[in-house]
Amino acid sequence: MSEHRKTHRVNKTVKSEVRTEESVTLSSSVDVSRGGIFISTPEPLSNGSTVNLTIMLPGNGEVEVQGVVRWIRDDETPSGKAGMGIEFVNVNGDLSRKLDGLLD
Repeated sequence: MSEHRKTHRVNKTVKSEVRTEESVTLSSSVDVSRGGIFISTPEPLSNGSTVNLTIMLPGNGEVEVQGVVRWIRDDETPSGKAGMGIEFVNVNGDLSRKLDGLLD
């Protein structure tokens, strides 16, 4: 996959919960930026799915954010786990500050 990211991304393991109208997925996230997150899961949602996320930020508690699935990886590969890339939408100032703290 080519590199098209707009924001700095770091490898951080944080716990997360992804909710849709049909399901709830608990997972570890290993890749986070101000613009989105990679959720490791053996059953990624479809591209374009709208989700509500709860992300547990060490030292900053839980944050809630809406997102859209932008890409999926169905199978484990030597370069990465199965999962989905989620773009954050409607990021408010409080969430932005907390993400900045995580990414520093």
